[in-house]
Amino acid sequence: MRIERRVRQCALAFICLLASIELVAHDSEGSWDLSRPDSHAPIGVMGDHSHRTGEWMLSYRFMTMSMDGNRDQKQRITQEDVLVTYPVAPKSMTMQMHMLGAMYAPTDRVTFMAMVPFIDQDMDHETRTGIEFNTATSGIGDVSVSALVNTWDQKRHHVHLNLGLQAPTGSINERGDIPVRADAPLPYPMQVGSGSWSALFGGTYLGQSDHWSWGSQAMFTRRLDENDAQYKLGNQTQFSSWLSRLVSPRWSVAGRLKFNDTDSIRGADARLNVNMVPTADPSLRSGTLWSGSLSVNFKTRSGNRWALEIESPISQDLDGPQLETDLVVTAGWQYAF
Repeated sequence: MRIERRVRQCALAFICLLASIELVAHDSEGSWDLSRPDSHAPIGVMGDHSHRTGEWMLSYRFMTMSMDGNRDQKQRITQEDVLVTYPVAPKSMTMQMHMLGAMYAPTDRVTFMAMVPFIDQDMDHETRTGIEFNTATSGIGDVSVSALVNTWDQKRHHVHLNLGLQAPTGSINERGDIPVRADAPLPYPMQVGSGSWSALFGGTYLGQSDHWSWGSQAMFTRRLDENDAQYKLGNQTQFSSWLSRLVSPRWSVAGRLKFNDTDSIRGADARLNVNMVPTADPSLRSGTLWSGSLSVNFKTRSGNRWALEIESPISQDLDGPQLETDLVVTAGWQYAF
């Protein structure tokens, strides 16, 4: 399974490279235009652009993700299927995240970026006896600090490295009431943090022509240590490519293709009973997800940028039983000064 996923990752990277080369071949002359609404990627892409010396940018993103129904590998399975093996089955989950961001460029070559998430999530469950219950958690997630290092600028083409560190500021000690126990430790998806330091690294390519812009980004998250509960979340690999069309001096629309691969959790939280509910089993947290999205960017005369992206899965292959993703909506605001 892991070898197959790595092969798919390499294939996607190759496809993204070919797409970029093809677009470059048809590019027109000129220089990069930062004033255009499509000079920024779809709002769901983090660390997509750098800034000029002395420039600041503040941002806010709101993301909501809905998950409904279980999946094992590529097949959907029923609640009854899950309850054959486990006394409790997850039914659905909603996760909302508020993300505050700041960027500052001390030089033309380096832009620093900090992201602070606040997470609010809840999950519905059902037991074999027909009891339904809900658990909910909220709090500050893991804060990240990154550097965007420009490595290549050629007319309307730009490449930078994304290098960062994620701190374990989010809680891994969230608790809730369940039918058999009050104030019980909650499974992995209901925690708002990882509890581990993580390295963030990757790269971003951007291109622009008179009426189009495009880009590709590869990002990797590697967990550096076990947390206090003696586990660490799985490493993540993500590739993303997008194509934007300039509709007017203030509006642009875009389509994006994204691939995400997540490894299983290493270690285990001894407070959890892996035989009770699949979300408590660390071996059932991995999988791959292909998704596509449509987005719009709008830039006001005062320089404020507003954006919306709607993302839907194309294919999911999950080591389940595991809740499948149904829809992700991201809205945001950005202002540079």
